[in-house]
Amino acid sequence: MSLRKRLNDLETPAFFINRHIFRQNCEIVRTAAHANGIYQLRPHVKTHKTKEGCLIQAGIGSYVSDGAKVIGFVVSTKPELAMIVDMAFHHECKSFRDILYGIPICKSKLSAILRLKNELSSVTNNEGVIHVLVDNSHQVDFLEEFIISSSLADIKWSVYLKIDTGYHRAGVTCDSQGVSVAMKIINSSCLTLKGLYSHW
Repeated sequence: MSLRKRLNDLETPAFFINRHIFRQNCEIVRTAAHANGIYQLRPHVKTHKTKEGCLIQAGIGSYVSDGAKVIGFVVSTKPELAMIVDMAFHHECKSFRDILYGIPICKSKLSAILRLKNELSSVTNNEGVIHVLVDNSHQVDFLEEFIISSSLADIKWSVYLKIDTGYHRAGVTCDSQGVSVAMKIINSSCLTLKGLYSHW
């Protein structure tokens, strides 16, 4: 039985994507980035939330040969994170092995992220990584407490620091306060500062 429907048969409201235009837009982004000296990209999945969209974003089946390389993905929810981890089970593409949980971390999500970290490590022979995002010192404190209380002190968690670069939407300020949070991560025995993250 076919699940295909004509556009006029869809009940509204309905969400649909023109696959050709979506693929074309992704190829334009990768090509433009490469032409401007940006050779690595980490696309976000929060708009389409689909495995099919991730494959297109990753450039699988793309005709673009000189585009920026997709090195990983950004997610905003636990279901999105679980989706990318599941894709790592089924695809050799390294893009699905490097995931940033792109919302400043809170305590209630740590157990689920730990479970998904373990799943990703298992399927990738410990090559996969899930990064977490912080924007204040309290998050550093409870991350360390969680890691130590879970007997994980010998495995450092990878952290991005979210900074406010002038847009004033989110992130720690780029002054002594930001430096203080960054140094707290750097000096932690449980965490590794992977990089900086900013909303433009």
